[in-house]
Amino acid sequence: MSTPRILTPRRLPNPSTSTSTYLPFHHRRCDPQRRSFITLPDATKPQQVTAARRLPYNHARLYDLIADVDSYVRFLPYCKVSRVTAWTSPLPDDSPSGRRWPARADLTAGWGGLEETYTSRVFCVPSLGVVEAISGDASTEIPLSDLRKHGLSDPGPGDGERGEGGVFTSLVTRWTVSPAEAATRADRFQHDWSDVRLSIRYRFANPLYTAVSSAVADKVAPVMIEAFVEQARRILGETGKDAETLR
Repeated sequence: MSTPRILTPRRLPNPSTSTSTYLPFHHRRCDPQRRSFITLPDATKPQQVTAARRLPYNHARLYDLIADVDSYVRFLPYCKVSRVTAWTSPLPDDSPSGRRWPARADLTAGWGGLEETYTSRVFCVPSLGVVEAISGDASTEIPLSDLRKHGLSDPGPGDGERGEGGVFTSLVTRWTVSPAEAATRADRFQHDWSDVRLSIRYRFANPLYTAVSSAVADKVAPVMIEAFVEQARRILGETGKDAETLR
């Protein structure tokens, strides 16, 4: 017959001397920094997406397509509205046709379920190959000397541009077109080649918008520039040459 075992009570830690490990759950102190499940991006920091292509067309003809702001709604996938509301005055040294350029436009843009309408200041600077649309509280980075050459200035945002309570605090879309370096083209004597670059710089009013749109933001510029490539083919015709991606 086996000897019975005597069970002795297990000694519990003294609450007055034990560490927090032994404290009941409702007495434990929680670190406030560990309560956040997500970290929202800094809403004050502008975001930027870019894309670039080399196209087998003359840069001046491509520039005319880019400066046709009214046509954006017909081929740019993230542009919902594009309507020029003001034009520049022809300069004395302009061509006899008295070419005018868009100076102001109503643009509605959006992606990832977010959409905003702005009255945009438009800057067309053919000497730099730049067409820039600025909405919200941003300012152009085009040098003042180049603006003055084309009779332009940046008065800053006016009524209806600041977007109080809207999705975007600022939205800057810049297209740049320039002749491709001839030395890089084996067929430079048979075809004009041009480099087209698209830059979209934006700042959301709420960091949550940045988090929501992050999954699609990097795709916006490449999709838009591919849409422009197709527009160039439709308007300027096929050349038998494919567009090339630039870094």
